[in-house]
Amino acid sequence: MKRIVASSPAIAALCSAIAVMTILAGARICRAAEPLPVLPLSLAGRCLACHGDEDPHGSVSLDVSSARLPIAEQARLVVRLIDAIDSGAMPPDGEPPLDAETRAEAIGELRIRLHDVGTAVAAPPQPLQRLNRFHYNNSVRDLFHLDRDLFPLPEKLMTRHDAYLQSAASPPRIPDLVHVSCDALDPAAGLEGVRPYPKDLRAEHGFDNQADELTLSPLLLDAFLRLAHSIVESPDFNPATVGIWGEFFAAPADGVDGKAEVRRRLQRFLRVAFRGQVDGDCLDRYTAFAVTKLGQGLPFPEAMKKTAAAALSSPLFLYRTTVAAHGEEPLSLASRLSAFLWGSCPDRELLDLAERGAILHPDVLDRTVARMLADPRIERFLDMFPAQWMQLENALAATPDPTLARDFHVLTGRPASVQMILEPLLLFDAVFVEERPLVELVAPKSHYQSEFLQAWYRGPASPIADDAARLARDETLRRHLLSRDFRRVPCDDARFGGIVTNAAVASMTSGPKRTHPVARGVWITEVIFNDPPRPPPADVPPLEEAAADPNITIREQFAAHRENPSCAGCHTRLDPLGFALENYDITGRWRDHYDNGRAIDAGGTLFRMHDFAGAVPFKAAIVAEQRRFARAFTAHLLRYALGRELVPADTLAVEEIVARCADRGFPVKALIRGIVHSDSFREVGRHPGEEPR
Repeated sequence: MKRIVASSPAIAALCSAIAVMTILAGARICRAAEPLPVLPLSLAGRCLACHGDEDPHGSVSLDVSSARLPIAEQARLVVRLIDAIDSGAMPPDGEPPLDAETRAEAIGELRIRLHDVGTAVAAPPQPLQRLNRFHYNNSVRDLFHLDRDLFPLPEKLMTRHDAYLQSAASPPRIPDLVHVSCDALDPAAGLEGVRPYPKDLRAEHGFDNQADELTLSPLLLDAFLRLAHSIVESPDFNPATVGIWGEFFAAPADGVDGKAEVRRRLQRFLRVAFRGQVDGDCLDRYTAFAVTKLGQGLPFPEAMKKTAAAALSSPLFLYRTTVAAHGEEPLSLASRLSAFLWGSCPDRELLDLAERGAILHPDVLDRTVARMLADPRIERFLDMFPAQWMQLENALAATPDPTLARDFHVLTGRPASVQMILEPLLLFDAVFVEERPLVELVAPKSHYQSEFLQAWYRGPASPIADDAARLARDETLRRHLLSRDFRRVPCDDARFGGIVTNAAVASMTSGPKRTHPVARGVWITEVIFNDPPRPPPADVPPLEEAAADPNITIREQFAAHRENPSCAGCHTRLDPLGFALENYDITGRWRDHYDNGRAIDAGGTLFRMHDFAGAVPFKAAIVAEQRRFARAFTAHLLRYALGRELVPADTLAVEEIVARCADRGFPVKALIRGIVHSDSFREVGRHPGEEPR
């Protein structure tokens, strides 16, 4: 049979189909004895010639032996197959594409198979999750009811000077004029004398809350100890700034039993700090520590400061609960929920619900999520998730050549990106608060822009020879750059608006002198479709830009580059996506021609299904694939919520969440509710076959 397969694709398809039908028939008779193969019947004739049992392409074998793989490997293989077929990556270029009916049938069969194998795979061991720098700051602020941040937070890219997130309108609506700024290059100082620990490492998709990246070395543990003491010893840590001063730090009235009072206060304090009731031994140790300090002659507030600093240095504070012991599941859920939405520890109301077990009830959980979404602390979710998902911090590192983009650098120390970065972040705020369809992140009906941005998209001003006139224009530009006023404007020009076609993304995916279509293509695949490419091989030669003919276009240079077999696979997929945005120059302004006069070719095909001839039809193609975009976005959101890499069972959760939200256009708040109710979020650490808690 192998010789026949090698000599005749038609007979190979027939033989493969017969083989798979035989296996399927046997599986139906005795499924436990002979498990189903990974490859669905509808694809047997198309795939086995290349992915059979002899030297399979890409080391992916889909023959009968795939049914004997360990269950976890089968699940991962099925996810890869779904992604490859759904994205049009398979069959590869040069082979006839699948028709829509065959594709849908194959994906449907694979999803059934994924449900069979994915739910049988144990959730990965969840490592302890240390607080990252942002969570540490928020947890300490909430614990002490501090009126400011502890230290500078440059990772917070947008500062809101209005309370527009708590919209009182019905339906909710952000005002048409808002006041925001990007202070990441000069963040607020925080408490005097308090220095933060270094920024946390970013994982593959840009998130800094992933458990496997949040290690705790001896040096960092020592830094936490010194940090905790510097907080309580700061001159800014006083009755005017600390909301719990009277109930925790202030000396008790004369005649009150000091030890009993210390114990009472610590019981209430440690319950919040350690995210649940502490046992008697733990409470006794902290009480004894405070009483010892009092016995050494320290004033009551100072003794309690020392005790509070000790609590902030404890692993019970530095590590938030993920996998709980039996009976502690509600507290674990409350901790995950507060970290996800508030970037902090649970408040007392959330702890009350958890300790009673009420939070496990779906109706109570719904009301809890509604309260948390309406609370001002939801700003922290909006501070971190969208910026890290869109990788916008990279925009602040953009350095276009001053000779090509003079007005980008018109204000020393404040590049134009401090305005550009606010446009996609404000759009996310609006889509979130107003519960607009998710696809409006790509093709919005309205968005927020400043005078600076509106002028920027109109193009560079004409050169001015007169020095006085040029200085006056620069002064106007500087004033606009420093403005905090952003107004809602309709998206009348489809070339601009949305998270794909804006100056921040265009500039951060460009080099100093030219655009980088590959970087833009990678950004699209990672952010919009959650399908990051594999790292390039180490032996790939660089693109020889200096030696290139100045009369050819970047696309023509890349066509030559793709002749290298090592480059062709990824570039065939990435280049069309990057070139779709080639009309945007290194600072996000529109252009129709290169500097050499050649017209820009921004055409391509998305998923081998949607032809486009530029950025506007490219965005329309993404809108046509809005369910795929919603799945990718939900997967990003779930990874952020869980703080770990997703596994095949999480793919099933994403599909269920998206299906439930489809009729409403996948609004972000609905996706959040779906995540909170999913097994992936609620049942961390549960093994296959174990009853839900």
